[in-house]
Amino acid sequence: MQQTLEAAAPGVALATGGRIDAMEGRQPRPDAPSAWRLDLSRHPDKRLVIDQLIAAIDALLTAQVNAILHNPRFQQLEASWRGLLQLVEASASTRAIKIRVLDVSWRELCRDFERAIEFDQSQLFTKVYSDEFGTPGGEPFGLLIGDYAVQHQRDADHPTDDVGTLKAIAAVAAAAFCPFVTSCSPALFGLDSFGDMASDVDLARSFEGHEFIRWRALREADDSRFIGIALPRVMMRPPYRHDPNRIDGFRFAERTGRPGAGDYLWGNAAFAFATVVMRAFHQYGWFADIRGTPDDLNGGGLVDQFPGHAFPALGGAAAPAAPLDVYLSDRQEKQLSDLGIVPLSRVNYLDACVFYSCQSLHAPKIYDRATATSNARLSAMLQYVLCASRFAHYIKMIGRDKIGSFATAQDFEDHLREWLRGYCLANDDASTSFKARYPLREAEVQVRDIAGRPGAFGCVIHLKPHFQLDDVQTSFRLVTELVGPQA
Repeated sequence: MQQTLEAAAPGVALATGGRIDAMEGRQPRPDAPSAWRLDLSRHPDKRLVIDQLIAAIDALLTAQVNAILHNPRFQQLEASWRGLLQLVEASASTRAIKIRVLDVSWRELCRDFERAIEFDQSQLFTKVYSDEFGTPGGEPFGLLIGDYAVQHQRDADHPTDDVGTLKAIAAVAAAAFCPFVTSCSPALFGLDSFGDMASDVDLARSFEGHEFIRWRALREADDSRFIGIALPRVMMRPPYRHDPNRIDGFRFAERTGRPGAGDYLWGNAAFAFATVVMRAFHQYGWFADIRGTPDDLNGGGLVDQFPGHAFPALGGAAAPAAPLDVYLSDRQEKQLSDLGIVPLSRVNYLDACVFYSCQSLHAPKIYDRATATSNARLSAMLQYVLCASRFAHYIKMIGRDKIGSFATAQDFEDHLREWLRGYCLANDDASTSFKARYPLREAEVQVRDIAGRPGAFGCVIHLKPHFQLDDVQTSFRLVTELVGPQA
C-alpha cells in the first residue's frame, strides 16, 4: 500500500505511519520511511493528525481522478456521452423530435462500405433508407450526426480511407434526403491541434496540394451537398471545482492548463449544430433560421446550451469566454466557409458561440454571371438542403400512402401540386413565423410513369424557399421515385 501511494503521487509528502504507530501505543516500525515518522508529542491534537491524513488521501485521490479524467480514451468517451446528453436535453420539451443512437466506430463504418459493392448494399443504407425512408410506415431521418473526426488522407494513426467513406455516406444521405454532419481532424489542415490555428495561418493554401485531389473531387460531387463538417471543438463541461457542500467531503479540483490543452473536455461541434437545428424545428417546424445572431439573442445560429467557462487571463483575472478551443478570425471564418466547412465562432462579450454560415462540403460552381454564382452557393447551404429535404420526405410518404388512389401520373401530379401550393407565400416581407408556416415562395412538380414498372412513378420537384439573410432567389431540384407497397 505504501509503495502504491508513493507511486500515485510522488510530489505529495505523507507523514502518517509513525503517527498511527504512536497512537496505537507501538514503536514506529524501523523499516517505515522517515517521511511517515513524526513525533506525536509535537502534535498532541489527534484530530489535527487525522485531518492531515485525510488531506493526504484527498491529494492522492485527486491525482488519480485527474489521471482518469484526462486519459484521451476516457475523454473521448465522456465527450460523446455528454454530447448525446445535450441533444436529449434539447429535445426534452417536445415530442416532435426523436433521437436514435447507432453505436458504430468510424473504422467499422469504413469497413461496411468497403465490403459493399455499391453504397446501397451497405448496412448504413439499410438502416437509414431501406428500413425507414423506403418502407411504408417508416419515419425518415431528418439529420445524421457523426461523432467522428475525418481527414483527407491516411497516416499511421489514422489508417482509414475517409474520403471514400464520406463519398459513400453522401450517397446514402442524398438518397434519404438526410444531411450528415460530423467534424474533422486538425490533420486536415496540416496541424497537430486546432490550438495551432493561429490567425495568420492561410487555411485555403493548404488545400491546394496534390494530396487533396480526392478531397476536391469529393467536394465537386452533387451529393456532397448532404455533408457538413463543423469545427472547432466545443467544451462539453467546465472543469470540476471544489464543492464544500459535498456529502462525502472529498476536496477535488480538476487540473487545468491553457484552454487548448487536453486538461479541458472538448467535444464534436456537430453536436452544437444539431442543437441549433433542433431548436429551429421546435420553434418553427422549419430549418431556415439556423445561422446568425438575432437582435434578442434568441434563436438563429446562437449556441448557448454548452457550458461557458472563465479562462485565466493576464494579471490573474478570469474573463468569461465562449466554450471553444480556438477563436477564429473573420478572415479564417470566411476561408473555412469557402472550403465547405461550418465554422463555429465566438460572440463578442458573451460566453456563447454562433454559426454565422452553414455551408455544406459541396464546392458550388462559379459562373460568368454573379447571380448564377450566388444561386449555386445558396443551393449548397445546409439550412436550405434541410428545408428541401423536409418536403422530399413528405412527398415520399404521400406517394407511399396515396399512390394506389390515382389512375394516371397526371392525377398524381395534380394532387401533389395542389398540396405544395398550400405552403407557398409570395410576400417576401412576411414575418419569420409566417414564413415558417408558408416556407415556399414557389413550387412545381412533375410526375411521370417509369417504363417497365407499373405502379411506379418518377417525381421531379422544384422548390424555391424563402431565404434567410439572402436576397438572391434560387430553386432546388429534387428527384425521387414514388412506389406503392405492391409495386
